[in-house]
Amino acid sequence: MPKYRDRWPTVAVQLSAVCIALSAAWFLRFDFAFPYPLLVLTAAPMLVVCRWISLSGFRLTHHYWRYTGIGDLADLLKSILVGSLLFLIVSRLISYNSQFPKSLPLSIYVTEAVLSFLLLATLRVGAALVLQERAVRRGRERTEILIIGAGYAGAMLLKGLHATKYAAIGLLDDNQDLHRSKVCGCPVLGSIDCLPEIAKQHGVQEVLIAIPSATGSQMLRISDYCARAGVVYRAVPSLTDLFNGKHSITEVRELNLDDLLGREPITLESVGVRTRLCGRVVMVTGAAGSIGSELCKQIVRYAPDKIICVDQSETPLFHLQQLLLGETKVPVICCVTDVGNKARMRQLLDAYQVRVIFHAAAYKHVPMVEANSYDGVRNNVFALLDLFEVAEECGCEDFLLISTDKAVNPSSLMGCTKRLGEMVVASRRGGAMRCVSVRFGNVLGSQGSVIPLFRSQIREGRAITVTHPQITRYFMTIPEAVSLTLQAFTIGKHGDILVLDMGDPILIVDLAKTLIRISGKTEKEIPIVFTGLRPGEKLHELLFYDSEKRLQTGVQKVMRAQNKQMNWFYLQRGLRELESAMRSHDDYQIRCMIKELIPEYEWTPDTNRQKQLAAQNRTYDGEIWRVRARFPQQPRHSAPSIPAGIIQLDGGLELYASEETLYDA
Repeated sequence: MPKYRDRWPTVAVQLSAVCIALSAAWFLRFDFAFPYPLLVLTAAPMLVVCRWISLSGFRLTHHYWRYTGIGDLADLLKSILVGSLLFLIVSRLISYNSQFPKSLPLSIYVTEAVLSFLLLATLRVGAALVLQERAVRRGRERTEILIIGAGYAGAMLLKGLHATKYAAIGLLDDNQDLHRSKVCGCPVLGSIDCLPEIAKQHGVQEVLIAIPSATGSQMLRISDYCARAGVVYRAVPSLTDLFNGKHSITEVRELNLDDLLGREPITLESVGVRTRLCGRVVMVTGAAGSIGSELCKQIVRYAPDKIICVDQSETPLFHLQQLLLGETKVPVICCVTDVGNKARMRQLLDAYQVRVIFHAAAYKHVPMVEANSYDGVRNNVFALLDLFEVAEECGCEDFLLISTDKAVNPSSLMGCTKRLGEMVVASRRGGAMRCVSVRFGNVLGSQGSVIPLFRSQIREGRAITVTHPQITRYFMTIPEAVSLTLQAFTIGKHGDILVLDMGDPILIVDLAKTLIRISGKTEKEIPIVFTGLRPGEKLHELLFYDSEKRLQTGVQKVMRAQNKQMNWFYLQRGLRELESAMRSHDDYQIRCMIKELIPEYEWTPDTNRQKQLAAQNRTYDGEIWRVRARFPQQPRHSAPSIPAGIIQLDGGLELYASEETLYDA
């Protein structure tokens, strides 16, 4: 009852306005005379009841006029039309059975409806303006701002500023046709180039960027002008967030690297992804990592039968589980285990009947793998081989490996392990399981990358450490990288190495300067210090080998790398030799074996040590590959016919194959 009691003052005001509208319509109809007063007094109660019913029907009897908008005015118009129709019907019916004239003049119905709408709309809009202004005065003083962008987003932002602490003094836009015009009563003062001058002239304290479709280069240009003007700057949400309903246009936010380094929007085709994933059991390894977790978030949108999230990091996996359970009804099974545990992986694949695997689990930090060669190779190469084997045994149908641009002409052991993974995917014989690898560069904000490190250093007021002034890297946002990976998954054929278009490489020092700028600091406050390249690190990464052909696919920004691949039989032999070398835990011997498998590996072996190992290990002399094979032990897969000679050596067999037979076309 108290809830309805609060509404009566509002109802009384509105119905009083209706009576005033009827009286004014009567005066206008009879040239400001007031004949037939009894007829008016009889009609007024009927009109009030009809208006009350129609206002209640459209839920317009509430007193929350502070938030009046276009939708409320549209409902008010509908209510007026319905109420007028009801009043016409009721008044005519009553007049037929009374001693009064049979009807009111028809013009009264029309004029009263128009006046009622104008009065009620004025009441609502006026109350909204007064209440919003009062709310602002009660709060902090209003901040004078400039809005960049005089389009639809700028107009919507202006309309939403009345209930905020901001007061817009004008807009800036590069469209010269808009200059000297007004948007929602606010003048367009000039182009974006004039920002420093106009900000100084008007004493502007803050700038709001109302261009949700702005590209990274546009945002960099605007942020540069804001930095010159010495003003704080924020932006409206991106188009993606607005379309998804995550944020409203007035929810301004701080700029981040995704805005400043953003790429041109792309159109993603989701039908093929849904066809591949809907109703199937999907496993994601490395699920708690940056790429793995985003894979899980996007995969559940395509309604798989269930998703199996595998990672050995318990706490991040727990957080991922809570996130997914709150966003989807797809069953989520989280398993804390090591993908290198062959027995456990076989149990999971068999128990849940997994049909699709996205393998994102890997050691990916270059300095860490350089210092821990044995564990890096074991986890990134041999755990992959074991997972391949058990996946095939358990009836898995699709397998996708996440690779990296560090696999191209690798200078690090980590890059070599990912290249070996690509080679395994490309060289494996076709069977029931389709195997595809996807190669791309860095992603913005991934765990342990330079961006979180830079942000931490800025937050703590320390100098930013960059290894080299000329070092560059490819960057892409995590959601885009995963979306393109799913697209690549749909089109990839067995053995394909698919490469994502990463755009242009970015200077890391420019990245550091941008982060300093958007943090509101200067390079005097946060200096940049160069520390020198770390072991295994190189200045510039590549996306393709020189020998690889770049073929277009049916998906925007996904390319296919075509190259000769090592014969699966010889690759198996080499991997067994590598596995044998790993038993010694000798870092040098491991690197020698990898160098023979990947001649492009930018590492030079020690000549003296190479001679010592020559009699025990597989060696490459530039023309002949020399592979030791002990018989009668046979490989798992039958060996192809060997055109080279076989000679007896130390009770075993020494096999020589020319380089032409080593690679498949």
